[in-house]
Amino acid sequence: MREEKVVMYESPEAASIQTVTGWVDPSGRFWGNDEHMARYCGSTHRQCEKNPEHPIHATNGWCKACHSESRAAKYAAMPKRAWGGEAITEYDGDEYFFDEESLRDYLLEHEIEPADLKLVFCTPNYPSQIDPGDHFCDDLPEDGEINDDQLLAAFELLNEMIRNSPPLSWSPSSEAVELPQSFLDMIKHEREEAA
Repeated sequence: MREEKVVMYESPEAASIQTVTGWVDPSGRFWGNDEHMARYCGSTHRQCEKNPEHPIHATNGWCKACHSESRAAKYAAMPKRAWGGEAITEYDGDEYFFDEESLRDYLLEHEIEPADLKLVFCTPNYPSQIDPGDHFCDDLPEDGEINDDQLLAAFELLNEMIRNSPPLSWSPSSEAVELPQSFLDMIKHEREEAA
């Protein structure tokens, strides 16, 4: 059996003074060789990494010009479909339109050209059905099952109502809206009459 080496607290082997070199942020935090993190923590703004022609932006944020360019490219690449009155929304906004009249009113009231409004179709968000085993998992014994037929029947009735429920809300999809020419003509005609 090997004997354990004993090093006394006071011994020069227990500790020694060393000189350490590394990056330090303005608050005094030592980052070692990680220059990026030291500069990240010590700065408030930075140049755009992708395009130095863009304006500076907050260090802990993103370049708004790059973000806008990226979102515009994503929208341009989306498949397009003619609108038939379904629920639609602004691509980068929070306005939702559920019929032709609400879209018409919005365009006229805010004096927006239809071509300037990027619209996408909406996807419905339905309520999720409830599994009684998942719902009561903390109350059941390990590998236990619900044996109460009335309780199971109540969940089945609830789930049937959930299946027949209309959407709770709407989310933007990845399909762009192409407004029909008849709608565009109507907007143009109403603007000309108002002028």
